[in-house]
Amino acid sequence: MGPAAAAELDSLLGPWADRPIGADCAYPSFVSRDGFPVEFSVSWRRGRPELRVLFEPGGDVPTPRAAQEAGRALTRTLAARPGVSLERYLAVEDLFVVDEPESFRPTVWLSMSHRPGAAPGYKVYLNPQARGVPAVPEVMCAAMSRLGLARAWDRVARSYDALAEAGHQLEFFALDLADTPQARVKVYFRHVGLVDLDEVASLARRHDPGLLEPAYRDVYGSPALPDNEPMTCLAFRSGVDVPDEANVYLRLPGAARDEREAADRVAAVLRRYGVDPGRHRAVAAALVGPGTAPGRHELLSVRATGSRPDLGVYFRFDVYGRPVPGLHA
Repeated sequence: MGPAAAAELDSLLGPWADRPIGADCAYPSFVSRDGFPVEFSVSWRRGRPELRVLFEPGGDVPTPRAAQEAGRALTRTLAARPGVSLERYLAVEDLFVVDEPESFRPTVWLSMSHRPGAAPGYKVYLNPQARGVPAVPEVMCAAMSRLGLARAWDRVARSYDALAEAGHQLEFFALDLADTPQARVKVYFRHVGLVDLDEVASLARRHDPGLLEPAYRDVYGSPALPDNEPMTCLAFRSGVDVPDEANVYLRLPGAARDEREAADRVAAVLRRYGVDPGRHRAVAAALVGPGTAPGRHELLSVRATGSRPDLGVYFRFDVYGRPVPGLHA
């Protein structure tokens, strides 16, 4: 990340970023298992790198309500930035915020992405379970209708009960805060138990199981029946009457014995699809170098968009040294 992007991130985070981390987790965020509210990732789309930072803003007091309100306020500050549009977010915000958000669950998260030579990109993440799991289908139908994506969502809605019964839990809803035709609405499923990794992804028109299956084997072995809660994201775009594409997120803890093996499995996938593994190792070394908190490989994402998949690696940080009781694995 160059100086300009670093300054942009510092401006985005504001005074919140200057608060001491401390030895104990005052407000445990759902972003990571130990409650630390930040995740870093790097992706290669058509071989070009992009760095991303996902975070949950902290409130004035360590409560879910304060975090939710801090996220709402910070999102509104983005309105004046070039290329940013809050129109779609404001159209659905009321569906995903509640008076008493549940502890250890998503509130209003934000991310910033940086690609060399391009303006920063922003995204907001929301919790479709905020009104309870039984309300998820109603919340999602309302949101996608307001966004003009009811027809595209119908393909998923008709499968929702069967997917939930099979262990696919709808957990996150995200919006690109952009004013371009390619701006996405993203819906994330967590997979619980022994699942078919392609069941949700195959709802997308550009998913290619044959292209991605070698990556599943590199991470999980064969057969690819993971039981460590991988995820799938379906991306929707205006003018497309079905989910447009799918990211499959292969979770590394539980699949690899340690950080070295996780890095080796990531390198094998990158090499298989023509990305220099040295780039990934350089990023990993920078994140876990001397004087920094130890990082860990969390997810490897694969997305079929052409003859070569887009790839991404996600890092979370074991800042507090222990998981939050009751937080997701």
